[in-house]
Amino acid sequence: AIYKADMEWMRGVGWVPIGSLDVEKAKKAGEILSERHYRQHPCNFKFTSKSDAMPIALAQANAKTINKRLYTEAWEKDKVQIHVMPDTPEIILAQQNKINTSQKLYKLANEESKKKGYDLRADAISIKAARASRDIASDYKYKAGFRKQTGHHIGARSVKDDP
Repeated sequence: AIYKADMEWMRGVGWVPIGSLDVEKAKKAGEILSERHYRQHPCNFKFTSKSDAMPIALAQANAKTINKRLYTEAWEKDKVQIHVMPDTPEIILAQQNKINTSQKLYKLANEESKKKGYDLRADAISIKAARASRDIASDYKYKAGFRKQTGHHIGARSVKDDP
């Protein structure tokens, strides 16, 4: 409690409230509550973020990952630098497959074989085998037909009908 006697010595002393604790508190509260200072456009703020912050590092990594120019540039560079040896088994196989499946080369080989003609000697093994199989098939068909017709000729009306 402040007594009147304690305040006597201050009588006549000039006192200015500027800079006092209560005045400074009131100023600060006024700044905080000020709409003009509170609602400012973001461009008025001086703000710099840390360059090594996690969201920024992640955004930079994602930007590099999805950058089409960098992606195609790396691919173009790899295309001209990778060298495949021509005697690799897969390459040789692909070349042979290309030759085997080529319609143009197939027709060309067919025309060349036609130009050469053919060799059909009467004693060639393939000719003998073909004749033998033809005879066997013919004999088999004859016997099968004979067995099928057996018994069907009985009861012919005239000699002309009987085979």
